[in-house]
Amino acid sequence: MPDDADLALQLGHLHKLAGHLHEAELSYRRAIDLAPDWAEPAIQLGGLYRMGWRNHTRKKDSEDRARVNGSACPGFPTQEPGNIDTENSSPLHPIASGLIPELAPRPPESMLHPHDEEIAVRWLGHVGRTPWGPRSILQGVDAIRGFCVSATPIVELRASINGLRFYSGTLEGFPLKHEKFDANKKKYVFNVWHDFSDFREGLYNIELQFLDADGGLRVYSQEAFISAPPSEDEYPGSDRMVSVSAADNRPLEDRVNSRPSVIRPARRALFAAPPRNVLILRVDQLGDMVISVPALRRLRELLPEARLVGLLSHANAELANTLGLFDEVVAIDFPDDEWERRRVMPLEQQYQLRRRLEPYKFDVAIDLAEADVSRPLLKLSGAPFRLGFWDGRSEWLSATYQAYTSDPLNHLENIPSSTKILGMVEWFGTLLGNHSRIARRDDLERERLVSYGLSVDDRFAVLHTGARLRFSRWPYYDRLAAMILDRTDLKVVMMTDDPSTRSALPPELAASDRFQLLDKRLPFDDFDAFLSFCTVFVGNDSGPSHLASLRGANVVNLFLARHNWNEWGHENNGYIISRRVPCAGCNVHHDPEECGKDFACITNITPDEVFNTVMEFV
Repeated sequence: MPDDADLALQLGHLHKLAGHLHEAELSYRRAIDLAPDWAEPAIQLGGLYRMGWRNHTRKKDSEDRARVNGSACPGFPTQEPGNIDTENSSPLHPIASGLIPELAPRPPESMLHPHDEEIAVRWLGHVGRTPWGPRSILQGVDAIRGFCVSATPIVELRASINGLRFYSGTLEGFPLKHEKFDANKKKYVFNVWHDFSDFREGLYNIELQFLDADGGLRVYSQEAFISAPPSEDEYPGSDRMVSVSAADNRPLEDRVNSRPSVIRPARRALFAAPPRNVLILRVDQLGDMVISVPALRRLRELLPEARLVGLLSHANAELANTLGLFDEVVAIDFPDDEWERRRVMPLEQQYQLRRRLEPYKFDVAIDLAEADVSRPLLKLSGAPFRLGFWDGRSEWLSATYQAYTSDPLNHLENIPSSTKILGMVEWFGTLLGNHSRIARRDDLERERLVSYGLSVDDRFAVLHTGARLRFSRWPYYDRLAAMILDRTDLKVVMMTDDPSTRSALPPELAASDRFQLLDKRLPFDDFDAFLSFCTVFVGNDSGPSHLASLRGANVVNLFLARHNWNEWGHENNGYIISRRVPCAGCNVHHDPEECGKDFACITNITPDEVFNTVMEFV
């Protein structure tokens, strides 16, 4: 088949893979000659040239150059690799113009792909240490959530523990957004809330059975450790920790959803007070102790009143005593075992060390070693807050630090190890306080709002209904607006990006001369003025809430529990309202159908709860 252009192209691929670049060039050129209007051979030939290949056995004439870089492949660079004029190159070719192809939009059809039929479990307890090793841990009221992809409709989900069924129910099916071939395939979502408090502590087998319309059964099985439920008082900042009354006979969902929302002050810090007793680990070699000195000095500056105790190897203890940085040194044997190639400590010595450290009542324990060999010793400290370098295994750490620089040739570190250790201590220093500061604008005047019907003396509330993710929007702003108008003297400015909001307003609200709806994009300075001078701002977890907080407004933030409130809630004046639900932290983003509970964590925040919080500032 000497005149088949595709065959010539394939031969070019074969030669290229075999390392016969000259033959590959000739094959690609043959394909170009046979099919001048086909771009693919020219692209492949151009790829050879871009990667540096040069055929020095013959001089390419201008016709070859034009064919490869011009008519056969529009937008291809005409310069030789290594001599590209990036200023004058065609903007259509990313290599020539220094652009980033992976950021360019893709055609919609390229996003389609076949979905396997599967059972995907997104949450079945948190992974932690158990007597049986690392396992998923279920505690008290917890969630089992995920989805089953099936072309045959799923008609029932049955969930059991050691063969004892504790849940059965139907599932809703959702179309797969990017399914390429089979339109019958759907995503059947489940989010099962259950109280595991009545089970004794131990290892159990959790089984999920999915019954389809044809009588088929798909099964997911996993071992999980059921632990005694902690109380909410132990985890006041966590919305995932939910306690319910055993005396309440209502269904669990009713008991969870009828609980009051949690209203927390926005200004917060990880530590209520500076740590008083701190344990510092450096149980390795003399050089490791030396490179830790800058970090120890900085730690002493950060905690001048704290008691710093060094848990050190005998190789480091004498040097440490000369530094004057520790209030006390505890020296231990923690040898490096040549056979195991790691540091080891027998169980009896671990017990003795734990007993020795108990009287100190440490608030914080820090391992300064970047290697993870000593990290487990932090558990013997009894400290509730434990800090170390990120190692990918110590999920029980309260905080981790990770930092890398890279040598451009061998990709190893190219800064002193002392700098990395100091970096971790500086990171710890940032955790000791709240760093958010109010930034008002001196150039912004209240008169800017007169054109919107507000006098310079008016007190008003801003209700911002929008959010980037539509499902994260609280649905009761109209009811809140009516309550504010009825029970206070505030005017109400409601902002929305939803064009249907105006037509859906209650007539009495739309008719009020103290209410106005802004449903168009405002000039930024006008928008900034509304947020800066309002008496109170109420909004979802969104950019405007953060901007209002930055300007010093009293912000009531209605927070969807897909993320932690203490990560993304605003930080200055006001309050954050959220709800405790077993599936808090789901991180649902692009696929809202995966919630499975109709976003109860935002829709069950009541207008009365929000209004009563607003009244704190009226």
